[in-house]
Amino acid sequence: DALLFSRKRVDPNLIAWNRVVLLHGPPGTGKTTLCKALAQRLAIRHKGAYPHSTLVEVNAHSLFSRWFSESGKLVSRLFEKIDGAETRYGEGGFDSWRQALSARLEALASALEADDTKLFADDMVWFRAVITSREIDAKDVGLALESMRETLTAQLPGTTDGSIDRFFDAAVKALAEPATAAAGLTEGSRAHQLFELALLGDLASARNYLLEGVRSETFSLEEAVIDILLPAAREAGRRWHVGEMGVAAEHVITATLRSALHGLTAALPQVKRNGKAVLVTAVPGDAHDTGLVAFALLLEQNGWRVALAGADTPADEIDATAAAYGCDLIAVSATLVAQRYALTSYLATRTCVIPVLVGGAALRSEEDAKNLGADGFATDLINGVRSARDLVGLA
Repeated sequence: DALLFSRKRVDPNLIAWNRVVLLHGPPGTGKTTLCKALAQRLAIRHKGAYPHSTLVEVNAHSLFSRWFSESGKLVSRLFEKIDGAETRYGEGGFDSWRQALSARLEALASALEADDTKLFADDMVWFRAVITSREIDAKDVGLALESMRETLTAQLPGTTDGSIDRFFDAAVKALAEPATAAAGLTEGSRAHQLFELALLGDLASARNYLLEGVRSETFSLEEAVIDILLPAAREAGRRWHVGEMGVAAEHVITATLRSALHGLTAALPQVKRNGKAVLVTAVPGDAHDTGLVAFALLLEQNGWRVALAGADTPADEIDATAAAYGCDLIAVSATLVAQRYALTSYLATRTCVIPVLVGGAALRSEEDAKNLGADGFATDLINGVRSARDLVGLA
């Protein structure tokens, strides 16, 4: 009737007809598939009157992306506030700031989605630590925050009502607190010993340190991963964060630790399979894969067949890949707060029935994860293995 009335140019103010269908239900129940099928049938049935039909899918979560295009205006406003900014930051300064502040906008989008001001405040504090470790004045971070507020309020609809002010107020308050340095590894600890081997670029020794320790039962596999390797990897990130280490050195250490982990995987005896398969991956933009490899190892030693997709996987390919590999579970990581937006978008658009286990700092709790559409939440790798078993019905 709606199409007929439309062709007859009936005034909808005189004769009302339904032009909207609302489909409601939990993820994986076929809402999107039904819409696509309905659109196809309508296109076929009415091709005489409408030779070309288009199905438009709008992801409401992606509407935050309208902010990201404002980063150029944001940096321009920032450079107006900083005396001699172009001289101080050099030829590539504008692009560097634009990239950095685009990431801050992603963190703000994530905080708004979660309605959690602390997420954005913590991200700005982390950003200050990075900036000041590169001998950049901490005042510039405050000016960047000020520019961000002004630009969003002036340029974008829906931000003039004060709805985002509390997020900026929380960040301003957090930046007013004295900066605190994260503690490093304890001198002489096993994690510190492994880190020192990786720092020397000694892959063979790093690999043998882990392998011999597990074989001799000096420490368990779980201890090798949780208490030794991952803290060593975090130490590399911490030293880069505070400016004690360059990017190349951090990459050498991380690659050495990752290779040592792969070597440990290959050397361990095979265990009896439990009949289940899992895809282990990370959301788009998450380049951290050492934790993924570690989780894959623990799952494999628990009897799982593991398909390791690794870091930075396109969201629209995750479910299809899991199905193609016959997986019973999908394990997805979002390591940083700014990646919550990508995780939320992925979960919101799923039509696949394979359960999803999520983990990472982008999430606050199991309740938070389930509210986003996940089936389970891993507080850490050991808990993740238990949660994975629970989700597929393993005792």
